Amino acid sequence: MEHKQLELFCQAVTACNVGCCVIFKDNSNLSQTDNGLRLRLYEDYNYQTLQVFLEQYITPGRLVRYEDAFGMFHMLLHIPSQYLYDYESPHFVIGPYLESRPPEEQVQQVMERMHIPDQLYQDIRLFYDSTPVLPDMESFESLVLNLSQGLFHTEYTVSHLPDKNELYMENSPMILKLRERPQISVSTIEERYEVENQMLAAVSAGDDKSAHELYQKFQTFQLRPRSDNALQNKRHGVIILNTLFRKAVESGGVPPLYIDDLSGKFAILINEARTERALDHLSTDMVHKYCLMVKNHSMSGYSKVVKEVISYIDFHYAEDLSLAFFAEMFSMSKNYLSGLFKKETGTTLTDYIHQVRIRRAVTLINSSSLSITTVAASCGYNDINYFIRIFRRSLGMSPKQYQKSILHPE
Repeated sequence: MEHKQLELFCQAVTACNVGCCVIFKDNSNLSQTDNGLRLRLYEDYNYQTLQVFLEQYITPGRLVRYEDAFGMFHMLLHIPSQYLYDYESPHFVIGPYLESRPPEEQVQQVMERMHIPDQLYQDIRLFYDSTPVLPDMESFESLVLNLSQGLFHTEYTVSHLPDKNELYMENSPMILKLRERPQISVSTIEERYEVENQMLAAVSAGDDKSAHELYQKFQTFQLRPRSDNALQNKRHGVIILNTLFRKAVESGGVPPLYIDDLSGKFAILINEARTERALDHLSTDMVHKYCLMVKNHSMSGYSKVVKEVISYIDFHYAEDLSLAFFAEMFSMSKNYLSGLFKKETGTTLTDYIHQVRIRRAVTLINSSSLSITTVAASCGYNDINYFIRIFRRSLGMSPKQYQKSILHPE
């Protein structure tokens, strides 16, 4: 798969401070094409007209510059499948962007034509003010054309819409039903927080399907940008999302060690991302990984004692740990603690200690050049032969064999 070409393409577009996205196969992110504007304005708006237009008219080798009913521009093109992830459709959308910032009179004319009430002027004005301006659109179009042809090895034919000979892909304002209380800008705080809380509750419960659906809805809220740089605004949003998710899985009963490990890895990836597409991919992956973490590691329903034993093992795995050690720590008999731990976790306390230690050993072998003896000692095994036996029992191969498979994969 040649994902790097599309990443470079996205990077070039976002360097011009213009947003872009690949439409997902399930069309769940179509609202990103106008930052959720129509979804916020009209009841039951589903972007079906845009979906049909993309499928029928954005075909291989076609690049379209489209001006919508709000006077905002988009560029739409078809991306060959070898540059896409499995969940992405071939339809790529750049925008929205403006040629110039519209004066008050022009905004009011658009609102009148679209049957938008005067009391929404400030919201619509804010939407225009947060949309990037490209005074030299011809140069931008030329850049997009040359890059797409060079990176995707495809000859593109450019057309401008609407045109009297072409399909006009907007729904008529006469058939759209305005919401009773349409809210577009940052004034939608209450609803945004409600969706945010529902999304975090789904993550906390490990409900992957609901969390993804709510995440897509959460993405439709138009927030006030923090800078003129679209990439930086997106990055800031994903950083916030990572923080929200780590708190959600904490409330879902996941031990801090697992949370810190995953959130730290995502923090690095967020910082390294160079395109909005890469950040979108990360966000989707975060929803899935945090939900999976809850499913695999939640201590919800565990007794206080078992939670404390697990937390202690997670942070002190290199120490001399045993059933007798914890029985003394909590003033319990070994038989009672052993039975309680097995009943609640489904595994013995001793086996759990080994699981944590071997998982850490695998991490060290993957990320360092330490000797197997040093790895064993770092994970609480002073007897190298015992370590090798436990490692082989867990992974089906010795530590040395595993190390070789990492250094010289077949």
